Amino acid sequence: MKIEFEVMENDYINFNIYHLEKSKSRKNTFNLLRFFIPIIFSIPIYFIGTGVFKQPSLYWFIISIIFIAGWILTYPKQYKKLVSKEIKKILREGDNSSILGKKSLNIEDGIITVKGEFSLETISSENIQDIRIYDDMILVYVGGFVAHIIPRRYLDEDNEKNLLESLEKIKHA
Repeated sequence: MKIEFEVMENDYINFNIYHLEKSKSRKNTFNLLRFFIPIIFSIPIYFIGTGVFKQPSLYWFIISIIFIAGWILTYPKQYKKLVSKEIKKILREGDNSSILGKKSLNIEDGIITVKGEFSLETISSENIQDIRIYDDMILVYVGGFVAHIIPRRYLDEDNEKNLLESLEKIKHA
């Protein structure tokens, strides 16, 4: 089975976002920033409003609650924007021809070969750690943070089904 595809900048950004969403350590940091930080900052907001501005405490309590709720609701979107911006910046810093670009994936005799414009990688069944399927891509993890990105836009239903069956066979071989 042979599949031709192209990994673009958005595919790589989405891969990183998906990976960060599944990472336990990043989840802890994300939750800390999402929930703990607004609570900490709402306390000075309340005391500055009531102490410095000498306004009613109920008024500043409501403002603090609105601040907390606003932060908690908008933080996931802001986090994704920040991650996306940082990854774009990192991609612009160097040569990414081995990550991005046209690739072909060949599965033959239980061995996966991924060929890029400037790289060739052979993957045996022992190296496949996980296979994750998302709406826009299939990820074949060969390390904790290393995965081959296969955009689903290049696959029709039959190719996708055959690919997933082949990958599962190889993974469990």
